[in-house]
Amino acid sequence: MPYKQAGKTFAGGLDRGTLALLAVAGAVVTWGWSNVAIKAVSVTGLVASFWRLWLAIPVLWLMALLTPGVRAGLGRKWMVGSLVGGLLFGFHQWLFFSSLKATSVSDVSIIGSLQPALVLLVAGPMFGERVGPMALAWSVVALFGTALVVIGGHGVPGWSAHGDLLAAGNLFVFTAYFLASKRIREDVGATAYVVGMTTVSGFVIAAVCFATGQDVASPRPSDWPSLVGLALLSGTLGHVLLNWAHPYASAFVVSILLLGVPVLATAGAALYLGEVPSALQVAGGALVLVSIGFIVASTRGRVAEELAESAAETDAP
Repeated sequence: MPYKQAGKTFAGGLDRGTLALLAVAGAVVTWGWSNVAIKAVSVTGLVASFWRLWLAIPVLWLMALLTPGVRAGLGRKWMVGSLVGGLLFGFHQWLFFSSLKATSVSDVSIIGSLQPALVLLVAGPMFGERVGPMALAWSVVALFGTALVVIGGHGVPGWSAHGDLLAAGNLFVFTAYFLASKRIREDVGATAYVVGMTTVSGFVIAAVCFATGQDVASPRPSDWPSLVGLALLSGTLGHVLLNWAHPYASAFVVSILLLGVPVLATAGAALYLGEVPSALQVAGGALVLVSIGFIVASTRGRVAEELAESAAETDAP
């Protein structure tokens, strides 16, 4: 089995496969909000990334030290996984935050949503995942919807080719982080992993800020609520939810669910930043949402069959 789909149910009769999808949905909501918050703060992308990480790191370590189960997972595999995931995540933060400050929120979000196309190329050989023809067909529709949003974004206030190029680089780096994290989570607990990789990426961003002469003391008083929210909600809660879900959901389905982020981010940018989407962007966003629904529906039937085959693999990580 490439991932630990489980038949065990929890309160409300929900199995782990369903809870994993709900966890990813929670991450999608926090990340859709975070894209707007990053754009809205007055500091540079690197400074915003610095505080997003270093406001979270003390909270994460306090949680780890107070939780025996998390402390027990801080071994050699955790250290190696944290170094790999943290380096990739640090570079993702650098490119992602910088691209959001350079171009429109919708373009950064939608370019990033092309991730499923990259995941599809490697998820089969890497994890042995099977993608059904219906899910594959709807993924093509979803990607077509993202293309409409990108095309319709040209002319939207705040757009720049340089920012789009940074967003394209982030697409590849985040996909590498996403797939590496799924592999690492086979041996490392979700909370322990988030503690380790956040710490490593914090040092990566701190080094980049120092090397480029960033003023980390530049946030205004009005910036701090957003920076704290970025650290604790999208930065900590969102990543704990996503990394918890990895063993119980396929890489392909999770990456498709993440297509909800650009839709929420585009809507938020229109409401709070004045980046009003074009009609083409609205149509593309609608296609993305509809496609997500059909992909999840077509996948759940296959998952139900796999639950019966994996009853012996239901131990929590």
